Amino acid sequence: MKRLLVKVCGLTREEDVRRADELGADLLGFIFHKKSPRNVDPAFVAALPKTSARKVGVFVDQDADEVRAIMDAARLDLAQLHGDQDRVFCARVGAPRVIRVFWPARYAAYEADGLPGQALADEMRAYADAAAFFLLDAGTSGGGHGQAFDPGLLAGLESPCPVFVAGGLGPQNLAIALALPGIAGVDLNSGVESAPGVKDPEKLGAAFALLKN
Repeated sequence: MKRLLVKVCGLTREEDVRRADELGADLLGFIFHKKSPRNVDPAFVAALPKTSARKVGVFVDQDADEVRAIMDAARLDLAQLHGDQDRVFCARVGAPRVIRVFWPARYAAYEADGLPGQALADEMRAYADAAAFFLLDAGTSGGGHGQAFDPGLLAGLESPCPVFVAGGLGPQNLAIALALPGIAGVDLNSGVESAPGVKDPEKLGAAFALLKN
């Protein structure tokens, strides 16, 4: 079975960064959104010890210049865009450095059968050359909300880019995500926490144990 990529997001403590990296995370996510309880300062990320995992900045409403400035200051490898950023915005950040977020539930509301259907597929195709990865999140906006991902929303969906799935994923429900065909990775955040921004070492370890089996 193909090994899935693992992103641990919403990191706010150095000990959690070290633990996730030691467990074998591929990507480490840091949120730069002042309204988030997991918001961090670029200086904190820049001062972290070197990791094997690549570092990702999560952005919501900053303009492209600010995103690039934070990426430079925090020494980030990738930018995860959680707003309505268009293809031009992605190009300004640098398509090979972009993880573009989509919320399937947004599109499901417009379909008679309650599934995302053609509208989501068309938009994903439109961003095929504007991002390195896509991330499909639960809910209809934001992230780190703990809403469970609905695997039914991926039925028959084909993506032109490698896809991460997110939404309350942890050891209690990772088996559902692991059974999804065609995904490239999983995003762990609230499902492996004891409090917002505080990763639970037991939950994190249990999640990685499942992912390695």
